[in-house]
Amino acid sequence: MTIRTDEQQELTTLVREYIYEQDKVEKLVDYLYRHEIVGLEVFAYLGFDKIDKLMFQPVSRDTFIRRAPFYFHKPSRELGDIAELSQYIYYSLEFNKPDYNNQLEDFYCVLERLYYDFGIDIVTILNYTVKQRGRVGEIQPIYNWLHYLELAKKLGIEEKTPTRFIVEYNIVREMVGLEPIIYEIQEMYVGDFIERYGNRLRMDGIFPCDHNNQPILKWIGVRIKNAKRIWVDVNDKLKGSLYVEITPRTKVWGLNVYGANEDGSDIWYDLYTGPLLMEFDYTVIKDRRVAIGMTQKRLAEAVGASDRTLQKWERGETTPDGHFLLRLMNVLDIKELSEITKIHDVE
Repeated sequence: MTIRTDEQQELTTLVREYIYEQDKVEKLVDYLYRHEIVGLEVFAYLGFDKIDKLMFQPVSRDTFIRRAPFYFHKPSRELGDIAELSQYIYYSLEFNKPDYNNQLEDFYCVLERLYYDFGIDIVTILNYTVKQRGRVGEIQPIYNWLHYLELAKKLGIEEKTPTRFIVEYNIVREMVGLEPIIYEIQEMYVGDFIERYGNRLRMDGIFPCDHNNQPILKWIGVRIKNAKRIWVDVNDKLKGSLYVEITPRTKVWGLNVYGANEDGSDIWYDLYTGPLLMEFDYTVIKDRRVAIGMTQKRLAEAVGASDRTLQKWERGETTPDGHFLLRLMNVLDIKELSEITKIHDVE
């Protein structure tokens, strides 16, 4: 491929923006002058060893030039660099998948759009979502950012790097009729998603908040009914804890905390039920007794109660106290209190 003198000068000027050593500038311009397709060997030719086959696939000369700002960017902590291009690629792309090259190409196309279409500088591109999320190398937040910018442009919103991205992104999604992103609560301990301290419940996660730092519950994967007070304690990334001051009729559910349905649809799991929403399910005594083939008389003898008392329990006329309840659970092989508890509906 031939390049006119003015194009070569233009190319030299462009390359100097990313490569400071004059000898390497000349070598790259010479390489581009002689090649229509740029391969991985160009980096070894220039003495760069940070680019490997996972980060780069052969591209056309024009594509290489467009992506040069990313290939040759040198992170500077003084400029606020936290993340590097390689971290996104190594941490998020699935290099063992057959479509890896397509994943890589899609990622570079997103970077190009941020840089050329929206005029965002390299340092901001690589670091904005990291500072928002507190995690290095996550690609999906960058894709969400691009989508936000596209929607914001249509809506006439000029802010490109909102202070609370997850909030502003959901706002513009709803403005154009899209479903918001729901932020599910995180596991605190193995199998536990909620912790109680007296009359206070705590859940951990990322919690979108309004300008008054109040949680936007419609975007959080919890449903809370009859609480006395709900508030959050979060950092500048909106990560932290959500608190609920409970009443005797408080009810809390968690979205998909133990997994969604097989078809991907959501499941709301019970996480907390106040005492005034619970009552003894007397029907369980008869059901379980019949299931194991016991007569009323035998069961009454086994727990040390009279036949008449057992009959009243099974009809729901009276409720066994804690002493008899433990015996019933033992004889009827009832392992959890939840098995003999009826939960009232909450409006």
